[in-house]
Amino acid sequence: MNGDTPKSIVHPTDLSFASQDAFAHALRIAVACKSMLHILHIEAPETEEDDWDRFPQVREMLARWKMISPTATRAEAAEQLGVKIVKASVESESAVVGVTAYVERHLCDLLVMMTRPRSALERLLASSVAEETARETHVPALFLREDQKGFVDRETGAVSLNTVLMPVEATVSPLAAFRHVAAVAHCLNPAADVMLLHVGEDLPLFEGLLPHIELRRGPVVETILAYAQEIKADMIAMPTRGRKGLLEALRGSTTQRVLHEAPCPLLASPVK
Repeated sequence: MNGDTPKSIVHPTDLSFASQDAFAHALRIAVACKSMLHILHIEAPETEEDDWDRFPQVREMLARWKMISPTATRAEAAEQLGVKIVKASVESESAVVGVTAYVERHLCDLLVMMTRPRSALERLLASSVAEETARETHVPALFLREDQKGFVDRETGAVSLNTVLMPVEATVSPLAAFRHVAAVAHCLNPAADVMLLHVGEDLPLFEGLLPHIELRRGPVVETILAYAQEIKADMIAMPTRGRKGLLEALRGSTTQRVLHEAPCPLLASPVK
């Protein structure tokens, strides 16, 4: 297995029906990459009892995808698919603090989260829980919005990840991010194409071997979104400057603005 693929995926869930699409993406990536998948729910202290029946039903979904027999046990499913599933319920006053502590404790290397579409005023006043969590954990994070189409069909498990757009800029070395993005994409679809874009007057010079970089001029966010529509991108991958740059506290970063308006899921990939 490629060293750049995720080994330990966390899907924080509020147990709502709306989060099922993010769960389906997390599960499908875990199966493709043979990763461990943690399904994590943060609950307020002194909650009476864990409602495990409300957790996403892993074997039910895998059986619907025809990946396992409907009668397969948990152990049989794990052995057949090479995936270990952990369901965890953690008490915390704050969802962000709870998820961050769990991610650090279990050395998780990919977050898969649902984020809600919000108004411009709401975005100005506060980051979403998903965005704050990504910023605090400093691991790659795949964001899905309720109002956009993902690249995993929740009912069949079919993957439609053919084209990934990765914008690059002079201040963030893209090679490590490109390897990570390509590894995840090629787990799901070996023929997936990762297309690079730079928005500016001239192409910057980067160390290492990279594919062709498309050069476009114009406003950065609008040009990225227009090019994503043009090439029918199924995912946008944004290399970000580590803890400082990942959905930075300063509202209106490029990654954050693209996330709120992208026509497809967004993978934020911190660069060390």
